[in-house]
Amino acid sequence: MKNKMSDTNDDPVLQALQAVSDPIRLNILTCLLRDGEKRITSEKYNIVKSTLSHHVKLLKDAYLIQEIKTGTTKTYVLNHDYIQQELPGLLELIHFRASKSTK
Repeated sequence: MKNKMSDTNDDPVLQALQAVSDPIRLNILTCLLRDGEKRITSEKYNIVKSTLSHHVKLLKDAYLIQEIKTGTTKTYVLNHDYIQQELPGLLELIHFRASKSTK
């Protein structure tokens, strides 16, 4: 018998919904959708680096973002192909939410 955590890890929809359920992670996705590739800094969210690292890890583990390393600099991009294939409509929902919050 599987526990709840392993069920979530096996289901890309549940893992993605869990990842976007936090306002900071949702904001990260919104910024990446709007701006494309960018650095994600703890100062922008007024949180400590370890907390930001946790948020980024959850997004990466859900395959929603990808890390790009250039030297010592890490930038992130949305994993568009995965999201469109496994989670159709998620990007449109994030875009819709972002457009409503700016009005």
